[in-house]
This record gives sequence, structure tokens and C-alpha cells, in this order.
Amino acid sequence: MSFPFITRRRLAAELDRQARGYDLAIKQIAARNRDALAAVATELSDLKDEIALHIVAAEHPSSALSDARSMALSLREALDARGVDLRIELGRLEGSEL
Repeated sequence: MSFPFITRRRLAAELDRQARGYDLAIKQIAARNRDALAAVATELSDLKDEIALHIVAAEHPSSALSDARSMALSLREALDARGVDLRIELGRLEGSEL
């Protein structure tokens, strides 16, 4: 069995090319991860704002005539409009007493 001959210089060049490729791949993955994390942080902040808005509205004197069911429906609709699907979480809690 015969192996092809490769010079040290050619091997070093090939390893250097591979290392540059790995570095580029790592940088691209890191950039995508940063972008994804920024998107999640923005979404979380927006959702916290929406919940805080509903809490303040529920505590406002003018909401004394609103019942808990209408406040819950309002919050569900607001979260649904933002693309938040709570069906799994609500289903899990549905049978439990709060």
C-alpha cells in the first residue's frame, strides 16, 4: 500500500487553510448567536412591558368595574397579537386551583 507523499510546507499550508475556515465558521456562529440573543432579549422586554401595562391598568381606579375574566382575556389577546402561544402553559394549569 502506497501513501501519497506530502511535504511539510504543503501540510502546514493545508492546516492553515483549515484553521482559517474554522475561525470563519466560529465567527459566523457567534454572530448568529448574538443576533438570536438580542432578538430574545428584545422580545422578553416587550412582553414584560405588556404585562406591566396590564398590571397598571388592573390597579387603576377606572378598572374597578372590570372583572378578572375581562382582564385575563385582554392580556391573552395582547400576548396573542405579539405571537405568544400560551396554550400549553394554560392547559397545564387548567385543572389546578390557583
